[in-house]
Amino acid sequence: AAAVCSTSSPSQARSRKTKEKIVQAAIQLFEERGYEKTTSNDIAAAAGVSVGSFYVYFTDKRQLLLTIFDRLADELYKNIFDGLKPEHLFDSDLRPRIRMAVANTIADKQKHSGLHKVVSELLLKDADFTALHNAVMSRSMTKLHELISLAKKAGLTWDIDVEPAAFMVQRVVFDISQDYVTGCCEFDQERA
Repeated sequence: AAAVCSTSSPSQARSRKTKEKIVQAAIQLFEERGYEKTTSNDIAAAAGVSVGSFYVYFTDKRQLLLTIFDRLADELYKNIFDGLKPEHLFDSDLRPRIRMAVANTIADKQKHSGLHKVVSELLLKDADFTALHNAVMSRSMTKLHELISLAKKAGLTWDIDVEPAAFMVQRVVFDISQDYVTGCCEFDQERA
């Protein structure tokens, strides 16, 4: 059994590497050209793999973009909430942590602004992207609700209604970060 594991490991590593090359090539092309002007053949060529290899990992460019969106959502969630855990509510540096979470949201979206534009367009056309987006929003809403509820119970907030407070925080941060990415917001980012 040990021999089987050791021989399959390099193959699995190559497979992961090939898949990652395809993902990175797709990210670059989607950001540069947009979704409609990028083909599966373009992605395979940019990744330096055959079109057949592309189809080993992804059924089409749409499934690939869903995979990328899922990854971006996980990264964004981690970047926001890793520094804002329940135990951090009682730290003396809570305000800087909140500021960092908001800044991370904007910076994370700016890092892949082209992809966020592509996904925003597809949200209006594709039910799977809408469902994935709604799941992402629900997950962050649940976390914000938990944090604000704990802060309220600990006497760290005014007497607020937690559910709409979580909704407003999420919508304001999401909308502002989206506006910075799309160029619709001209207010000084650092001050915001």
